[in-house]
Amino acid sequence: MAERIFVQIPAYRDRELWATLHALLHCAAQPQRLRVVVCWQYGPEELARAPDPARWPQVELIRVAAQDSLGVNWARHLIQQRYDGEPYTLWLDSHHRFVPGWDERVLALYRTLQERGVARPVLTAYLPPYDPARDPASRTETVFKIALNERRAGLAFALRGHAVPNWRRLRQPLPAHYASLHFLLAQGRFCTDVPIDPALYFFADEIAIALRAYTHGYDLFHPHQLLGWHLYDRASRVAHWVDHSDWRRQHEASLRRLAALYRGELPGVYGLGKQRSLPDFESYVGAPLIAAPETA
Repeated sequence: MAERIFVQIPAYRDRELWATLHALLHCAAQPQRLRVVVCWQYGPEELARAPDPARWPQVELIRVAAQDSLGVNWARHLIQQRYDGEPYTLWLDSHHRFVPGWDERVLALYRTLQERGVARPVLTAYLPPYDPARDPASRTETVFKIALNERRAGLAFALRGHAVPNWRRLRQPLPAHYASLHFLLAQGRFCTDVPIDPALYFFADEIAIALRAYTHGYDLFHPHQLLGWHLYDRASRVAHWVDHSDWRRQHEASLRRLAALYRGELPGVYGLGKQRSLPDFESYVGAPLIAAPETA
């Protein structure tokens, strides 16, 4: 029996969801190893256009009317309640394409890291872009390294991918400072060691996961091979904040929670781990999570 992968997909009013599920399963070398849970947050248009999900027996849909959604990480939290002890977990978005045999490739990379003595590897990537209107001709072939790109009120806030030159010559994954939540593969217990914080609305959640994973003893890496593509343009989906007029209240509360995490003051399961310290992480990434106002 192939080693099982628990695949987590939050989808908010996204027309690309069904094509993503098809690509995920069709391009897998062993689709039977996948157990996919989707938090499908739908509006009337999405409900009317939905195909029969029975075509994908290994896909479970958590159905949520869009007006009842509390955001992407709230949706991820619902999905993680379905984790059932699978050896691996894969975090995705609902707008992707994949290379043939992507599952074999990513697991081979993961095992390579374990053979090098990395006890808790995490493979995470900003995948290169595609355009569904011109797919597959639009697919870019590159790999990215993620770096801090923006601060808000001194807080590390936004990340950006930078193309890795000569990536085809690389022979092993690259050490990573930060994480992507649209592609993250880890051992299954990551779901319980570093569960998503449903109170983080959207922005900076990737920095928060990287910090928490690192302090729990996980080591982050970027794949040096092409595994798939991601849709960055939002034309085919509706953002949560477009539908929800109170999103700023959620966002401001999220920033306060983020600041507490960055100070090491957030208690409980959504706080820091004990394997490494907050200063250890800041030293590793080469930047403070909270900068003084004059340097922000």
